[in-house]
Parts: sequence; structure tokens; C-alpha cells
Amino acid sequence: MKRKSVGFTLIELLVVIAIIAMLAAILVPAVNKALVSAAMVQTTSNGANIYKSAFAGQMDDVVLGGGYSAWPSNAVTSTEYFISLVTSGVMTVSFDFFSARGLPARKTSDPSQFDGAGNAWNLVNYLSDPKEGTTWLYTRNGPDAVPMNNSPIQLKADTEPFRDAGMVVVLKGGSAFSIKTKQLTGEYMNPAQDSAATLQVVGP
Repeated sequence: MKRKSVGFTLIELLVVIAIIAMLAAILVPAVNKALVSAAMVQTTSNGANIYKSAFAGQMDDVVLGGGYSAWPSNAVTSTEYFISLVTSGVMTVSFDFFSARGLPARKTSDPSQFDGAGNAWNLVNYLSDPKEGTTWLYTRNGPDAVPMNNSPIQLKADTEPFRDAGMVVVLKGGSAFSIKTKQLTGEYMNPAQDSAATLQVVGP
């Protein structure tokens, strides 16, 4: 009696492989989008905490009459500013706190080990006293200047974190949020639109 074969035929295997490939093509972008969204949430939280720490440090300086200002006015880079926040005790974190998705995390409190490569943020030096709602921090994949109109924002598609998927913004006053797609306009990034403000953007 002839034994019946129970194996897969070549055609059946090819069909299974094709189905797996189709599922991967559908699921991988969705999973990646979810991972980016989760990373934006974490970066937004970190940005808000940077602002709160700097604001609290500045209030302590005003009330106690200290000689250190936690508020940026002449930082050369955002990396230099974050180092000053940590070494002065305004923030007690390791330097990976200032990193984000796709960037090397410097899990150390040694300032000599923290450089721009692991820093996710652009910082806005306030050279005057702008209104609340003016951009203060934003992720480095954003534009090189703070917009003073409602024109579309062009993200840097080759720059981490987030590339052209969106950006995280922290405003004077402490509001922190992510913006993407149709929200990528000057009005969302810089709600105050304070044309009288003198601002200077410095990168990592």
C-alpha cells in the first residue's frame, strides 16, 4: 500500500512565506510608529522636568540671593547648559536623561563623558523677556530658528530623535508636548508669537 505524503508542497510553502511577508509589511510600520509615539511621550516628560528644575533653581536664586542663575541667557550649547544644571545641583540626574530615541545614552554623571551626540535638545537663550508660551526647548530634529509666523515647519528627516515623524517642544511656562503631521506649523511650535522677543537658538 502506498504511503500518503503529509509534507508541505513547494507551492504551499511559498504561499505561507508570502503571507508572512505581507503580515510583516503591515505590522512593522505600525509597531515602529507605536515605539516612536512612546518615545515621544517619555521625551515630553523629560523636557517638562528640565523646565521645572530650571525654574525652581531660578526661583531659589532670586529668593536666596545666590550667585548662580539656572535660567539660560548666554549658553553656547544646550550641552553646556545641561552640564551646568547637573554640576550645580539644580538637577540630580545622569546625562542619559537628556538623550532620546536613536541617540547614544550617556549613563553617567561625569560631565566629561557627556557630549552633543547624546543630547536630544536645542535650547533657546532668552536675550530679552518673552511672553509665556514662547519656545524654550525643542528636539534637535526641529528647525534652526524659532518661527514667528504660522508657516509650515520642516523637520530634519535625517536627524534623530524622531526624524520627520514629529518633534517635542517645551514652552516658557512649562507646557510640554509633541507635534506632528498637520500640527507642524509655527503657531503650534511657538504659540506666543512674540515678535518683540530676542531669541537665540543653540544646539547640542
